[in-house]
Order: sequence, then C-alpha cells, then structure tokens
Amino acid sequence: MARIGTLRELLAAELGVATDSLATPAQAGVASARLMRQDGNRVAWLLQNLSAANLVIRPDREATLTAGIILAPNEWRSMVYHEDFDLVGHEWHVIASAAAADYYLLEVRLRGGERGAP
Repeated sequence: MARIGTLRELLAAELGVATDSLATPAQAGVASARLMRQDGNRVAWLLQNLSAANLVIRPDREATLTAGIILAPNEWRSMVYHEDFDLVGHEWHVIASAAAADYYLLEVRLRGGERGAP
C-alpha cells in the first residue's frame, strides 16, 4: 500500500481522482442571488456566515427569509457527497436579512471533466 502524505493524496486515493478547492469570500444581499451553480463535479462545500445578519440558503430556487436553511451569525453548514448525495451538486441560492452580509464559501470539486478525468 502506498504511503499517503497529504490530505490531497488521501482524497485522490478515496475518490480515485484529484480534487481542487475554491475559496470564495463574498457578500450576500437582501435579494436572492445564486450562491453556487449546479455542478456535477462538486463533492463537498462549506459555507460560513461571517456577518451579523442571518443568511438563508436554498437549493434549486430563490431563497427567501422564510424558506430555506438559516445560518445565524458565525454559523456554518457543509455538505459532502457521501452523506448528502447529489444535493451537493445542485444550484444553491442565498439571501441575507441585511445588506452586505459577509460569508466564506469553500467548494471541493473533482479535477477534470464531467467524469472527473485528470
């Protein structure tokens, strides 16, 4: 068995293909906006609310302050394919209870094409 020295090597061994991650610090507003595009290569994501406002996220349709998953200030949510299945790759939307609400988003994707080819 090959010795695994890094987390990236562990992920590549588990998934059978290399991964890339993309960190996006951004802001949500009082109108619903796309947080993440639909992406069949996304295997995990983490979202942290860095603001004093509530964030609401929702898959596949516009988020509203009364419909979706609420992230209170300093709260975070994550999804990973082996627990949340293909919901990880759906399109996600975000809205905030106040303007200019900071958040941090980290997405982990299979490297390569639709099938994760290197």
